[in-house]
Amino acid sequence: MNAIIIGSSKSEIEILKSYLEKVNVIDIVAVIENPDNEVPDLEKDEVGLMFIGAELVGGKSFDVFDFFERSIPVIAFSKEEKYAVKSFDAGVVDYMLLPGSFDRFSRAVKRAERVANANANIPEIKDMYVRSNAKSLRVPFDSVLYIEAMADYVIIQTEDCKYIVHYTMKGIQDKLPADRFVRVHRSYILNMDKIHAIDNQEVIIKEKRIPIGASNKDYFFSRLNLI
Repeated sequence: MNAIIIGSSKSEIEILKSYLEKVNVIDIVAVIENPDNEVPDLEKDEVGLMFIGAELVGGKSFDVFDFFERSIPVIAFSKEEKYAVKSFDAGVVDYMLLPGSFDRFSRAVKRAERVANANANIPEIKDMYVRSNAKSLRVPFDSVLYIEAMADYVIIQTEDCKYIVHYTMKGIQDKLPADRFVRVHRSYILNMDKIHAIDNQEVIIKEKRIPIGASNKDYFFSRLNLI
């Protein structure tokens, strides 16, 4: 998912960017630190999420909001609470009080993802097709345990077999449903439904122990329903 950030506070923008760096499924395609600057030349379908400084709600920044036809979810952000009511009245999906926490940020993003999917009326995709021996083989997402990087290839490990495909991790991650698959390491993407246990800094799926990377740790654990 591509996102843009519009705000008048450099410190607030830096906080958001630090959180977004931990979320592999979101790419920042534009940052507007001064709302008086011209809006970047972006197609509507290039942006899936917007972060807007709450103090700008109702101002020029929301000309951009209108440009994207309000079908794209907006998360307002501020270090103050006083803009919250005005922001929700304007139609934002969430209000991020900064600095907040990464867990709170993750919940805001999840809410925005649900709104985006509902607005797009996207049908659920249940499988992918993998090229092997001149054939395209159907691989249901339900059967995938994890995906592992291997040089210029990826290994798709399923319940019954594995497929070696000439592909990038970023490319295959874009093909997977983000609500079920998560990247836990630069070399591993796993199916959340297949996790058996978590042992210290490793995820256990079947007999496979998968390391949790330092840069992926916070986002991964935010996805778990921990008690």
